[in-house]
Amino acid sequence: MRLSSVPRSAFRLPRSLVGALPLLLLPSPARAQQPDSTPKDTTLLAPVVVTGVRLPTVRELARGLAGRTAVLSAQDLDARGVRSLADALEQLPGVTTSDELGATGQLDVSLRGFQVSPVIGLPQGVTVYVDGVRANEPDAHEVNFDLLPLEDVERVEVVYGPSVLLGRNALGAAVNLVTRRGTNPASRELEASAGSYGRYELKAHVGARHGVWDYYLGARYEREAGWRQDTRSRIATLFGKIGLLNGTWDATLSYSGADNRIFQAGSLPESLAAARPDSNFTRGDYFAPRAHLVIVNAQRLLGRTQLAINAFGRSLNSEQFNVNFVGENSRQLNRTRIGGGAVQLSGRLPLAGRELRWLAGADADYQRTAVRILAIPGGGGPDSLTESVRTNQVDAGAFLGGNLDVVPRLTATLAARYDWIRVPFEDLVDPSQSGLNIFRRLSPRAGLTWSAGRGHEMSASASRGFRAPAVVEIGCADSLAACPLPFALGPDPALRPVVATTYELGWRFRAPHGRLDASANLYRTDVRDDIFFIASSVTGGYFQNIRATRRSGFELALQWLGPAGLRLYANYGYTTATFETTARLATTRDPNGETIEPGDALPLVPNHRVNAGAALPVFTLSSGPSLRAALDARYVGRQWLRGDEANATGRLSDYAVADASLTLGWRELELRAMVRNVLDDRYFNFGTFAENPTEPGTPVQRWLTPGVPRSVQVSLSTDF
Repeated sequence: MRLSSVPRSAFRLPRSLVGALPLLLLPSPARAQQPDSTPKDTTLLAPVVVTGVRLPTVRELARGLAGRTAVLSAQDLDARGVRSLADALEQLPGVTTSDELGATGQLDVSLRGFQVSPVIGLPQGVTVYVDGVRANEPDAHEVNFDLLPLEDVERVEVVYGPSVLLGRNALGAAVNLVTRRGTNPASRELEASAGSYGRYELKAHVGARHGVWDYYLGARYEREAGWRQDTRSRIATLFGKIGLLNGTWDATLSYSGADNRIFQAGSLPESLAAARPDSNFTRGDYFAPRAHLVIVNAQRLLGRTQLAINAFGRSLNSEQFNVNFVGENSRQLNRTRIGGGAVQLSGRLPLAGRELRWLAGADADYQRTAVRILAIPGGGGPDSLTESVRTNQVDAGAFLGGNLDVVPRLTATLAARYDWIRVPFEDLVDPSQSGLNIFRRLSPRAGLTWSAGRGHEMSASASRGFRAPAVVEIGCADSLAACPLPFALGPDPALRPVVATTYELGWRFRAPHGRLDASANLYRTDVRDDIFFIASSVTGGYFQNIRATRRSGFELALQWLGPAGLRLYANYGYTTATFETTARLATTRDPNGETIEPGDALPLVPNHRVNAGAALPVFTLSSGPSLRAALDARYVGRQWLRGDEANATGRLSDYAVADASLTLGWRELELRAMVRNVLDDRYFNFGTFAENPTEPGTPVQRWLTPGVPRSVQVSLSTDF
């Protein structure tokens, strides 16, 4: 992150978790092709496809307990050549990405007007899980997308609206990455790719099942010079899983690690962004994390009740180095250790002549984070410690839900979750600045689902979500003592927790033959005490509750699957995200601040978002090669710049971008050529306001991040 050089309305803190292993890949044993010898009764516990619950359960028990869901399969991700979770989510209606950091692997995501991002200071309203374990960092609830094992997922599950069962922070949605495990027949794949801007990538995975045991191992190594100056990156990930499927037990032990270094270019003054979009205003910013995550998941049938348990440990060591145009550079060192688990029971009970399907559970975790900030003099003098903070946060929650068929085809749902969160912080430089906050909240959900027959289903629901302030927000909430970036914690006025209430109506149609899938959803989310980072200067600001905001809109989606792999799809999202109160906000545009009024739009949330695409089989020869073509296009409407919450200046222009690919397959080989931004459109996907110290008088100007120009990637993969 940059301080005085590249503007941030939201500041970036060093992230959390510890060192990765060297990449390796072991060959699969020859007997991987042997017939599956799993006992027949284990089919009761075969891997399930269910969304919206903390731990796995059977579909019939979970039906209606969560909101509208969407699932992206591994095939969907591979077909689009996605590089991060942000890329993957962008194909869903109402999802927009932006690039505040100037690093393609660290994009921000806006979903229904709620943010999920690696940038601290944004009002994070989406929770991300890996196999039921929360990936949001404890310091400010941000998500480091580069640490997620996206190459090794079986599917990405998205649950829209507040997720009562998944837990806190899921105001707009909850996203769960379900990782792969070994199968029979065995799977072994090796892929190498190279492309524009010095990018190359090596990926490999093996997986198989032998009797009651299964295993999976995947590795990825990527290097890129970057299309902007000094934006090279290195990403190295390793993932492994061992599974047991025996009798009534289904258990897995998994490990994921990452060792990355990503250089960031940030945004540019508008004139420079238009003339030389590949520029880097201050070179040398980078983020370097080393991460480990170990997860144990297990399920067992106990008569008519299913037990699911989860335990995990996470660690992250990271360094964020910031080069500043004016003043000292800074180095931020973060060390986080997290451990916890969850237990869940589900089953059926007779009730008034009908069957009640129920689910209950509890989860808890302990989070220890230590952050050190050092000032780096430009003249080569010794580093000086400016901040040293330690936190020991404890979270605990319990959830309960059930659904009942009131009349044939009409199902009623009730669910609730209670959270208790203890957020202390300890200032090791000035102990008088230490403090403690405790938050408690009950979050309910109620809904009705009507199966109208012939593939039609309609639903209505009301649910409430909850987000406690993070330790960074709590310690930087005094407007009279703005925190110098990256941050300065202290006993500031208490922030109130964020509470979101969502009302939603939905319709979905699945044709009996399975080829046509259509849906329409209408929603409104009223948010009380939303937390915003207010930039009172280029290098300082504070967090503040906004009494009322609202997100509302509708989403339409259509997909048709034809013969021989033909696929056509289109979706549209209309989103309005507005302030619903009058408030005075600090802004770098005006030293006197700005006044927001009810109806003013939140920045970087476009009203209109369209996706459309097609996958076409060009030809397939018997016992010979096949050729497939794909085209994906997206349109993003105009957006207000961050720092213009009063909507007083011009918006970012709308833009459209198209990607295309050709895939040639022959026997075990697959050759793919992908072109991003086929028409080489020039556009900007992020904007804010900041001073430009290179011009006389240091004027406040618009700062923009340019989109990636046309790029080509060619890959060759083989099954072996």
